Amino acid sequence: MTDTALAQPAERRSSSPLSFLWRRQLDHYPETAPRIFFLGIVVVATIVLYYELYVQGAVAPSIIAQYHMSFMFYVDISVVGNALGAFASLIAGLADRWGRANLVTYGLVVTGLLVLVGLPNASSEWTYAVMFGAVSFVEGIILVATPALVRDFSPQLGRASAMGFWTLGPVMGSLVVAEVASHTLAAGATPPWQGQFHICGVVGLVVAAIAILGLRELSPALRDQLMVSMRDRALIEARAKGLDISESLKRPWRQMLHLDIIGSAFAISVFLLIYYTAV
Repeated sequence: MTDTALAQPAERRSSSPLSFLWRRQLDHYPETAPRIFFLGIVVVATIVLYYELYVQGAVAPSIIAQYHMSFMFYVDISVVGNALGAFASLIAGLADRWGRANLVTYGLVVTGLLVLVGLPNASSEWTYAVMFGAVSFVEGIILVATPALVRDFSPQLGRASAMGFWTLGPVMGSLVVAEVASHTLAAGATPPWQGQFHICGVVGLVVAAIAILGLRELSPALRDQLMVSMRDRALIEARAKGLDISESLKRPWRQMLHLDIIGSAFAISVFLLIYYTAV
């Protein structure tokens, strides 16, 4: 074995042709074109996730009638689902172990299958409630990882614009639900509400396939650097090579227990409660 081969990391030497399915970390900050491509995938994924979350609203009367639910039971399903999503966001720290891109990619696969197969084939109101809770739980994890990816691929000077596109997710998700329903329910699908879930599930799996093939993320060393503008790319890559990751991960809770962090988290939580109530 040559000195060059020995110098290569064991992980890289033993990588298989399919390693791109789970090894998504970039060792260099991407150029503008691929960076915009990654951001585009994240924004589209966010729109689809909200589409999957809101699709039941387009056919709520049919779902209530199908399972002989009370209106209060239907509302409770949404409330419990949102609570599960909020709880799931607390365990999104798995992103550091499994990778943010992997959570988004394979989370899309799970939610797509649940929407395509699980929800429309639920045998009872309780089965439907469990399926919707599972969708909400997985989406709670993913919707923490997607803004983190936007942050990673956006220099500080352009981050507001990038996050602005990310916030299109809830609005565009609602519009997609309305647009698809208005063009397909009139076609007389039988039964109509299952058809909405089938369409939504297929769309979710198509976007998941795009994410599997194209979505990447920065290595931990790179994303922990502060990048003010694209001119800082060489600087952060140089700093990343000497960064002690294990030291930076010590006492994570103490790093978070500050008024500016807790206060803003509480504020956005209250805002989201009002927003979801309005929706």
